Amino acid sequence: MNICVLTHTFPKNAKDGTAAFMEPFVNGLVEAGNNVVLITPFHKEFKRSGDKFKIIKYKYIWPDKLHLLGYSRSMKADVSLKFANYIFLPFLIFFGTISLLKTIKDESIDIINVHWILPNGLIAYFASKLSNVPYVITLPGTDVYLARKNKIFSFITKMIANSSSGILSNSHLILKRILNMGLVNKPNDVIPYPVNVFALKPKKGSALTLRNELGIKNECVVIMAIGRLVYKKGFYYLIKAMPQVIKYFSQVKLIIGGDGDLRKDLTDMVKRLKLTKFVLFTGNINRDKILEYYNIADIFVAPSIVDQEGNVDGGPVVSYESMACGKTQIATNVLGVSDIIKDGVNGYVVKQKDSGALANALNKLVGSKKVREKMGIENRKKALSIFSTKEIGIRYSIFFRKILKNEK
Repeated sequence: MNICVLTHTFPKNAKDGTAAFMEPFVNGLVEAGNNVVLITPFHKEFKRSGDKFKIIKYKYIWPDKLHLLGYSRSMKADVSLKFANYIFLPFLIFFGTISLLKTIKDESIDIINVHWILPNGLIAYFASKLSNVPYVITLPGTDVYLARKNKIFSFITKMIANSSSGILSNSHLILKRILNMGLVNKPNDVIPYPVNVFALKPKKGSALTLRNELGIKNECVVIMAIGRLVYKKGFYYLIKAMPQVIKYFSQVKLIIGGDGDLRKDLTDMVKRLKLTKFVLFTGNINRDKILEYYNIADIFVAPSIVDQEGNVDGGPVVSYESMACGKTQIATNVLGVSDIIKDGVNGYVVKQKDSGALANALNKLVGSKKVREKMGIENRKKALSIFSTKEIGIRYSIFFRKILKNEK
């Protein structure tokens, strides 16, 4: 198949962690035997080489410095759109549609795979109407939140979804949200984003080096959480749980990787709770260092919540990646990864916004290295069998072929 993947964000270079899950996803489609073309907006820092798929970047505004959309810059703390969206979005949709139509013709595209129904679904909608090439939507999470934010977004979302040939997500909750908006029946499925399980794997040597760099003692149990510092990630509840862990275990360190609008609020909270020596904020972690960070972790936590505006995470992919590195998991019950965590076998699923439940799960794992290691081995096995790039590429390809067969 000739597949066009349409997105508004993608890792711009080897060190960039922005939407890092998109790269293994596209590679998986290639590994499954497809010809793939990626379309994404222009960004001045976009410099890649060696990819096995074609990349087309389109400009939508002049001068170049006004390209302010996409690449995790569109929202404030993931709860409200930045003002630039309302100014530049019509230009992005117009020029994105032109780029997609040209690509459909030049590359003989069979099917379009749209990631984030807003704004990219609107580009696919117009291009599909003009070219008769079907499109399938993949919902990562924030787009569904935007779709429910107001009546205009809701109307546009239903129009895009009802004109699509299928809908996919990495989360049952997110898929249910979109289907409950009154859509006509569409082929759908829940398929996680993939992980490069051969690059992301247990590796003790580099972990010891990084521990020394960060000043973390060997006997210290490292709890790790990674993500943008925004409300839906739930880091507030994880930090709030730490005093209940430190009460029983003094040799622990919580590492929070990532940056965002809530950085000051969270660091202030750590100071207020007198947790400064127990919590480390690393800022954004470059992709060429992410393996080392996963490997210094003893426990990986995804404390995500449904935030005050109704936004929620999908996977998250960092959970899958850390599973590939053999790490035990704690995740809240609103996440897609909670579907594959079995309490006491490969981790624990806790109720969202419940710091007490987080603390109880952490204490069980901090207190037993044997249990942590056993669960980590189980998660590595799951990652190899469920999350590999080729496995996800094959699952997507099967879904696309069924769509194309039904379109004939």
